[in-house]
Amino acid sequence: MLSIPRWAILALGAALLLFGLAVHMGWLRDPSFAKSDYVGSIDVSADDAKLYRAVPFEWRVTSNAGSFTGTDTAYIRINNSGERPTICGWLRLDKGGNSIRATRWLSEARLFAGDMKLTALFVAPVDKAPGDGLTAGCLRIDEPTRPATDAPFKLEGSPVRE
Repeated sequence: MLSIPRWAILALGAALLLFGLAVHMGWLRDPSFAKSDYVGSIDVSADDAKLYRAVPFEWRVTSNAGSFTGTDTAYIRINNSGERPTICGWLRLDKGGNSIRATRWLSEARLFAGDMKLTALFVAPVDKAPGDGLTAGCLRIDEPTRPATDAPFKLEGSPVRE
């Protein structure tokens, strides 16, 4: 029977510990993504909703039941008025359940705001109307450059597993 030396087991344990620390500290992030943090959600009034831009996208989700494709629209806004720029967004849920799949796709999608690439995980699924309890998820951008308020938006990503 082959035995593994004690030093090899200790080295493997130390390597796993260092890998876990690197993941926790964020040292292994995709460097092409802009540094950002999810900061929570905000209430969106009917007047504020007019400042959000519609961003249509096509989503693809696969599961044991098959492959599903559809289109949906997220509503996104860049706010440069604070010390750090924030970007907020929401996705209206439909009655048929397709928006749940779109939300799953958004959890791994990328948002391009001009030349900046961000995670689209902040986009909040909502079933209320603006001014009636609608809340948008927000992301604070921790980069020295600020995206233009009117920067073009584009959502893209690969098919995801449901």
